[in-house]
Amino acid sequence: MSLIRKHAFTIFLLLSLLLVIILGVMVRSIESAVLYSRYYTWIIIAGVICFLSLMSLVVYFLIQLLQGVRKKRLGARLNARMMIFFSGLSVVPIVILFLFAGIMIQRGIDSWFDESLDQGFDDALTLAQSALETRRLDALEITQSIGQRVGDLNSLDLAYELENLRFDANALDLTVFDHRGRILATSSSNTTVNLPELPNDIVLMSVFNDMDYVWLEPVGDDELQVRVIIRVDSDIPRVVQAIYEIPQRYTQLGLSTQASVESYKQYKTLQESLKGQLIAILTLVSLLAILLALGGSYFATRRLVNPIRRLSLASKAVSEGNFDREIVVKSNDEIGFLTESFNEMIIKLRQANEAEKASQRLLVAQRSYLEAVLANLSSGVLVLDNDGNIRTFNEAALSILKTDRILLQKLSLSAPETIDESLHFFFMPLQNYLEKRERGENDRLEVMRVEKGIAQILSVRVSEPLENRSLPSGYAIVFDDITQLINSEREAAWGEVARRLAHEIKNPLTPIQLSAERLAFKLQGKLEVDDRFLLEKSTQTIITQVNAMKKMVNAFSQYARAPKLHLKKIDLNALTEEVTFLYSDYVRGVEVILQKPAQILYVNGDEIRLRQLLHNLIKNAIEACQEEKDQLLGKVYVEISKLDEAHLRLTVSDNGSGIDESLINRMFEPYVSTKEKGTGLGLSVVKKIVEEHSGKIAIYSGKEQIGTRVEVVLPLYEELEEGKDNVE
Repeated sequence: MSLIRKHAFTIFLLLSLLLVIILGVMVRSIESAVLYSRYYTWIIIAGVICFLSLMSLVVYFLIQLLQGVRKKRLGARLNARMMIFFSGLSVVPIVILFLFAGIMIQRGIDSWFDESLDQGFDDALTLAQSALETRRLDALEITQSIGQRVGDLNSLDLAYELENLRFDANALDLTVFDHRGRILATSSSNTTVNLPELPNDIVLMSVFNDMDYVWLEPVGDDELQVRVIIRVDSDIPRVVQAIYEIPQRYTQLGLSTQASVESYKQYKTLQESLKGQLIAILTLVSLLAILLALGGSYFATRRLVNPIRRLSLASKAVSEGNFDREIVVKSNDEIGFLTESFNEMIIKLRQANEAEKASQRLLVAQRSYLEAVLANLSSGVLVLDNDGNIRTFNEAALSILKTDRILLQKLSLSAPETIDESLHFFFMPLQNYLEKRERGENDRLEVMRVEKGIAQILSVRVSEPLENRSLPSGYAIVFDDITQLINSEREAAWGEVARRLAHEIKNPLTPIQLSAERLAFKLQGKLEVDDRFLLEKSTQTIITQVNAMKKMVNAFSQYARAPKLHLKKIDLNALTEEVTFLYSDYVRGVEVILQKPAQILYVNGDEIRLRQLLHNLIKNAIEACQEEKDQLLGKVYVEISKLDEAHLRLTVSDNGSGIDESLINRMFEPYVSTKEKGTGLGLSVVKKIVEEHSGKIAIYSGKEQIGTRVEVVLPLYEELEEGKDNVE
């Protein structure tokens, strides 16, 4: 098949030429009935073989074309349409011509062998024969006249007279024989011939039996002569032989008429066969023309479609990004011009593509640089388009918002249902803020989230609308977690307040206490019993309140300036057990329950500060249980557990009155307290101690929870480097 596909056009031409030659031989064979009848079968077989081969080749072409259409090869459909169009233009006239030619052959051959033609040919042959017969009878009559004149002549006179008689009779040869067949005298117009041709014995016997012999005999290829032999009645029986020439014109007409009649009769016997042969030839010619039309249209359309197919393939390659595809120009017509234009377009596209790739590389580099910058920013960055869809964000945004990529990627401000509930605290205020900006309002935006008792405050800044022709417009949103900053500022402010209050309050306390003690000392024994009792009670009250004020001042001083830490390895289980034991009978109606693991948990800590932390938390829990009047028995749970390989968790919970939701986010702020006589510094100091030990603290209360729960997470013990055992 590959050989046929490679040399298809050559094979097609050879088969077509061979079939044309065979048809020519078939037409040539019609001229001779003998040749026709002898070789017609072989000619037909050869024609059928060539025709079937050519038809098979054309069918192969059609199958290849149909397979191309079915497999949707480029150019196959156009090739098929053009082939159908051109073949239709050729086949329809061929069919019409075949029908009319077939009718003409049928009627024309019948008209060739009409009965009137038979009669005409017979009459012509009879006429030719009559002319020759007349000439033959004239020769007999002349010879008989000569016989009468030479019958009584002697031998000497016979030779002389015979020459004159031959000349007068216009004979070619004149001879006289005796009854024994011996030549008595002869005269001939051909001087090169010595003796005339003698008749055979049978002819002589017939002549002597009174039978005249007259017949036509050919001379050469196209001449006739009349030979006449008669008996002469005389004293001595003699035989006269005369040969007369028939004019060449008579001979040619006679032979021609006879040949025509014989040829006509020969063709007439083959009339039906001739019809069949002509119809067969016409059919083969028509089929050959149809096959040539199909095959020719196949190759012609392929030649026409191939440039278009190459253009289509090149266009497809270009659409797939291959800009190195060029087409060789093979013609100077419109297709060639189109090909040149396509090549020019490819060159321009290649240049544009290279420029675009350079731009893409630059954009990728810039984007990589921007991503590197964003990745190293501590601030969270979000880029929104005008529809509220998030286009870009950095890792800091995920960390600050405490979410994952999937939730941000599918989020859209225009579709609130796509916002996860854990992100409502940020995106709902942001949406309101953007709506206010569109109305001309431009307030500062801060959002807060409370998770596990810990408040998180975010400062949000929104850029002006981004305008970039290559990118859709939108907003850049930058936000920071300022919780630690605010807490630090607040603690610094409260520390300064506490320091000043301690300074301002502590100075007059000592004189007040000394004055009260001096007054009691001077008036001792000088007053009546009632007055003395009043004095003692008053001075004792003053001294007691001064001591209370000193404790508060010491608390202020302690909050404002924490003492130096002395870190060491501490068994938190033992320390906690020691502190909780002090509160086992601290107050009636409240039970302190310790839950500790079997494994000893160590921390790097300052024992005094950690002891203060435990005292503050347990004391606050006990006081919360005392405030709950409906509670029959207050319970305080102190639990130590291992959180992970690097941290432990200390939990102090109670079933007391709990904390109002409006205050829970501020419980670690100085001077915030739920107790009437509280200073509001207990939890602030606890928080500071936790932070000094690199830990975290959270408080939970309200909703479905009974009482309050405080969780402290501290790092487990690890060996410190030498020289790092004291921390300011």
